[in-house]
Amino acid sequence: MRRIVVVGAGQAGLLLALGLKQNGYDVTVVAERTAEALRGGRLISNACVFAPGLAHERRLGVDFWNDEVPWVSEVAFFGAGEPGEQEPAISWLATLDEHAESVDQRIKMAAWLDEFARIGGEIRIASVTPDELEPYTRDFDLVLVAAGRGPQFADLFKRNAELSRFSTPQRALSAIYLEAVGEDPFPMAAGVNFGLSSVGECFALPVLSTTGPVVGLGFFGIPGGPLDVWDDVTDQDQHFELAHKLLSTHFPWLAGITANGRPAGPLDTITGRVTPVVRDAVGTLPSGAKVLAMGDAAVTNDPVGGQGANMATRCAAVYQDAILEHGDKPFDEEFMRRSFDRFWAHARHATRFNSDLLEPPPPHVVDTLIAAQTIPEVAQRFAQLFPDPADYEGWLTDPEASARFLSEARARA
Repeated sequence: MRRIVVVGAGQAGLLLALGLKQNGYDVTVVAERTAEALRGGRLISNACVFAPGLAHERRLGVDFWNDEVPWVSEVAFFGAGEPGEQEPAISWLATLDEHAESVDQRIKMAAWLDEFARIGGEIRIASVTPDELEPYTRDFDLVLVAAGRGPQFADLFKRNAELSRFSTPQRALSAIYLEAVGEDPFPMAAGVNFGLSSVGECFALPVLSTTGPVVGLGFFGIPGGPLDVWDDVTDQDQHFELAHKLLSTHFPWLAGITANGRPAGPLDTITGRVTPVVRDAVGTLPSGAKVLAMGDAAVTNDPVGGQGANMATRCAAVYQDAILEHGDKPFDEEFMRRSFDRFWAHARHATRFNSDLLEPPPPHVVDTLIAAQTIPEVAQRFAQLFPDPADYEGWLTDPEASARFLSEARARA
């Protein structure tokens, strides 16, 4: 029986481990924390999984929250005008073809760890450094590193300068979970509410958290700008007050969210910065042994486009198929590079989409966002980029193609 170890217990690593174990592989997961510690810990991230990712979770039978998670069924876009304006300059709403879901990753990862143990998977609790990977290469046929976007493996999986546009963080990030005050619903669309301004972005969406249904509210602030205020924030009340102030000042049409809410809990906040990067997914240890990166360890995108958990799920599905198809052949460097290339064929679209969102939109994209206000077909096509960014290249990356589509859509409208 092929022995495989996955170092890291996030969205990518656990889905791959579960899928391989269900197919008869001897799989070990190395996790930094137990399921119990995850459930009682601080917010990990604010992840929204769209329909393609949810379909893979269903295939594995680990979509445990269907009866309780609030649906993310719409995308509401707001473009800010001049500072001080109380209404957005651009505003439109589109319904997703299929709903998405946001389940607190503390709930999800803990449940998946428990499920992996239930079906006979081995879990080792440890924090692994690159120097500690050598024994795993001797004991296992394949070593996969899914240890997230942290810097600990940066020297092992080198930055691909050709595919990585940025070398520093492009946004100051924050998120907080809010519970409703009273019985009135939050004044927002039933899905992703996305605000764009010259100083950064904000989002709000319904989430199933450890305390029940909440709203996840976050900001993506351009470094040095007025949304880059999170470095010295130490508690939930300070975070909440800042969030309310930023909404009221820069996205006032969404300020009712904080007016109608309060912090869900002392551990339900997160701040940080992420450097978007594409890495060489094959790492070489001092012994010459090869290890394969997956998920954020291979391709890290800024969260602004909501693609992190979706690309992690895609990577798990692609790697699972590649391993099953490989049979009893050695997991050599050729296999590893071929597997990553299969993943990159899709991940490149999400990476381009995310990277472009981090820069000022060119005129043809602004024209598209304006047209979406009066032409539902345009709004619908843009909204579908979140579930499947493959449509982005060749449309919004090409001014002529974009103008041609707008002309045809206007004629149809």
